[in-house]
Amino acid sequence: MAMESSEEQFRQGLSFLKDNNLEKATRAFEKAYKADKENAKYMSYYGMCAAMRWGEIGLGIELCTRAVKKEFYKTEYYINLARVYLKADNKKGAIAVLKKGLRFDPENDIIHEELVKLGARKKSILPFLKRSNPVNRFLGIFLRKTIPNAIDKIRKRERVLKKEEDEDVGI
Repeated sequence: MAMESSEEQFRQGLSFLKDNNLEKATRAFEKAYKADKENAKYMSYYGMCAAMRWGEIGLGIELCTRAVKKEFYKTEYYINLARVYLKADNKKGAIAVLKKGLRFDPENDIIHEELVKLGARKKSILPFLKRSNPVNRFLGIFLRKTIPNAIDKIRKRERVLKKEEDEDVGI
């Protein structure tokens, strides 16, 4: 009975969150979390809403971090933690958390949108030179205008090859 009740509270919280009613969403997530304190989903959403609505940043970071550690493969928890970091004016932390989330779901549109909103930049073309170096700037402009996404494709292919090597070795 308690499990059904907590899951029902959680679903209500999601509904309130979609309707932008943060107060009711926080209260519903709080009830779900208090009924089952080991559920990572409840931790993450309650932590995020408590930070956003009530300004309880410490609680939000603690709960969202615990949820990420518990179920590290769920990208929605990384998004919630990033929102708490943003509420705490920690843009750098939010970007780092979102990038970690991309490791588990590289095609996640929400994470990509959040990173664009935050102004996260891609690596420079020649990482051993400063971003402001004229050679780096010229190559960056030239390559991105002539062959868009070529560098991303090359880097993605390198990651796939490295992953395949690691799997062959048994890491």
